[in-house]
Amino acid sequence: MMKKYLLLIEDENLWNRFKDKIKKDINTELMELIKKKVKGEK
Repeated sequence: MMKKYLLLIEDENLWNRFKDKIKKDINTELMELIKKKVKGEK
């Protein structure tokens, strides 16, 4: 299975907050976030 996604964050403060919150690598965190959104969670 090939993973495809694009992350574009123009707001440096938002990016720094996201980086501070992640516990795993960025790819895993993004995939979990996408899965939650697809399921309708917040």
